[in-house]
Amino acid sequence: MRAQIRAASSRARRRRQQGAVAIAFILLAALLIGFVGFGLDVGRLYVSKTELQNAADACALSAAGALTGANADQLVAAEDFGTAAAQRNLIGMQARAVSVTADQDITFSATLDGSYQSRTAATDAGAALNMRYVRCTLAEANIPMLLLQVVNLIDGQAATPGTAKAEAVATLAPSVSNCALPLAICKKAGSSEPDFGYVRGEWLLGRFDPPANLTGKFKWVKFPGFERTPDLAGLIGGSGQCDLSDTIELEPSTGAINSLVDVWNWRMGVMKTSGPPAGAFVPDYSGYAYTPVNWPVQFNAFDDFKTQRANNTPWNGLPALGGGWQATTSEVHAAGADRRLVVGPVVDCSGWDSGGTESQPILGWACYLMLNPVANPNMDMGLEYRGPANDISSGCVTSGAPGGPGAGGPKVPTLVQ
Repeated sequence: MRAQIRAASSRARRRRQQGAVAIAFILLAALLIGFVGFGLDVGRLYVSKTELQNAADACALSAAGALTGANADQLVAAEDFGTAAAQRNLIGMQARAVSVTADQDITFSATLDGSYQSRTAATDAGAALNMRYVRCTLAEANIPMLLLQVVNLIDGQAATPGTAKAEAVATLAPSVSNCALPLAICKKAGSSEPDFGYVRGEWLLGRFDPPANLTGKFKWVKFPGFERTPDLAGLIGGSGQCDLSDTIELEPSTGAINSLVDVWNWRMGVMKTSGPPAGAFVPDYSGYAYTPVNWPVQFNAFDDFKTQRANNTPWNGLPALGGGWQATTSEVHAAGADRRLVVGPVVDCSGWDSGGTESQPILGWACYLMLNPVANPNMDMGLEYRGPANDISSGCVTSGAPGGPGAGGPKVPTLVQ
């Protein structure tokens, strides 16, 4: 009898132990599932944060390119650029475009640590042209969390979806490499940097055709690898030659370059009746031209140009080009880009004036405003000197690698936060 009692007691203990093991296993499995869910949720948030940060960086860099102080409507352009760049980035595990709230998510400031204002607020305060920094703040709400979905199954428990945020600030800063047109400004005799003898607002006249393009205040030059006329046309019709630094040397372009007229004019929205040059980029925000006829002082048309840009004013018919040329519309200019304020190298041209073609080093980078279209290579084309390209007040911006405060190249969009 005692043996039977002991056997029954042993079986009962084993059943109790098996039940305890089962409970422990269930608790451990729940804990492990929780850790897995937590890890997946953290990874999901990390991916969302990375996607948003990429969009915010692209937004800020693109918007900063419009903050040149050369367009009374620069904040409108900056917000448009930033929004377009941000929305080209996908979020939600690459499922949809990022959302950008107009007049809210993109803000502007005159200084890095200053007060950031929306486009409307800054414009109403009359401070639009003083804005030099742009901040893009983006968010993704209602991110589905695996662990939270499990928690919500428990009676009386409620957890909200996750939210990720990202922010980026950009401005224009000096570069160590940049893009420029093959049109060099000649330093004046006995001059030195930063302006090489020129006064901001000074007009420079020249021509495409030799020998006029070999003498005067500016010259067409050869960038390494782009010595032929078709190459020059591609540079002028596009964004210029990129990856340039002040360590290269230049030679003058000595041939007839008649074909450059079309791409030069199209930067101002002036085209032949057959249409824009094939492969050329969009024109500037305005095609309004300046000549001694409508600007007799022949000096500092820049302030008026900023207003014409804000109004997307087309070409005004100056100078008279004869038949075969026409202006594009304000709508085309409104969808344009920064095409008339351009960067070019500064060189010592004294050795070229007498017919020499020896290479010359780049002494600096200048910003100039393209003043007018031409009908043929023998017509005067005008430039307005706007200052060193690394001076933010010049109005020029280009593309390239930022180099920090010690760099001396033209301004390029740069992330600062």
